[in-house]
Amino acid sequence: MKRKWEVMIGIAGVILCVIFLGGFSLTMTSMEESIYETTVFPILQEGVSEEYVSESFEAVKALAIWFGVTLIIVFILVALATLSIWRNKYPKRGAVFFIFAGLATLIGTQFIAFPLAFLFFIAAALCLFRKIKEKEGVGNVSNKNSQSDFARI
Repeated sequence: MKRKWEVMIGIAGVILCVIFLGGFSLTMTSMEESIYETTVFPILQEGVSEEYVSESFEAVKALAIWFGVTLIIVFILVALATLSIWRNKYPKRGAVFFIFAGLATLIGTQFIAFPLAFLFFIAAALCLFRKIKEKEGVGNVSNKNSQSDFARI
């Protein structure tokens, strides 16, 4: 595997997405409305009156579900990108998958997680613009001068 930086940046982006998006999604979907009213709602109460607690709870729960769906999509796209650039086979296809993962992160989080999307865009740029030099060594030696076993007989 020669594109280890791209893979490491992509995996770091996925890990951060799991921590932030997955953590928010898991916390909010498992929370009850009474707990939401006592812990989270006072923080968000700046623009919402107290009579809209249930509507606010449903909106936050919908956002959490949307973050979970976004996390699954990003995970699949980064896995496809990693498989595409494995052994430096299809770096342009991997770049396209990384770009889609970044766009999915941006759109799925309503531009909240733009630093996470930036990691995927960096990995895509590295896939597109970084050239891997072929190393000289035993694997690249030509066997043009050697004769086959049948020709020597």
